[in-house]
Amino acid sequence: MILKYGFAIFLNALLAPISASAQNAALLLYDAETHREFAGCLNCNRYDDASVCNNYGDFGSRYSETSIWNRYGKFGSKYEENSPWNNYGEGLIVVDPDGNFYGHFSRNRYAKNGQSRVPLVQSLLQLYEADVELEKIRTLLCEG
Repeated sequence: MILKYGFAIFLNALLAPISASAQNAALLLYDAETHREFAGCLNCNRYDDASVCNNYGDFGSRYSETSIWNRYGKFGSKYEENSPWNNYGEGLIVVDPDGNFYGHFSRNRYAKNGQSRVPLVQSLLQLYEADVELEKIRTLLCEG
């Protein structure tokens, strides 16, 4: 019981930046290799076609090849170079619509231009590092 309670406090602390995501600009995800392949919008409304929270969209469905939530897809598998869940890959880059670069959404601490300093990205990676399942991370991010 105490362990469960402690874990709940831990999750709430990690999620504070997610729910308080006052990032006004859309955080757009692209492959780190070419910077051309779109992987979704991290903080867009969940009804937006580009949102990683759109259950029925190309970037939010856990069954879509291009979703970060698909454990077998090119952006969701921990074995894919452009997946943020890969220990050694470059993951995804985070940019805004004006092209401003916010770092890499990657578990790789040695990613080319560094990990993202965006609290939302850091929280998602911390949850994954704490062995929280992708589906649970998605639920926490998208349905808060």
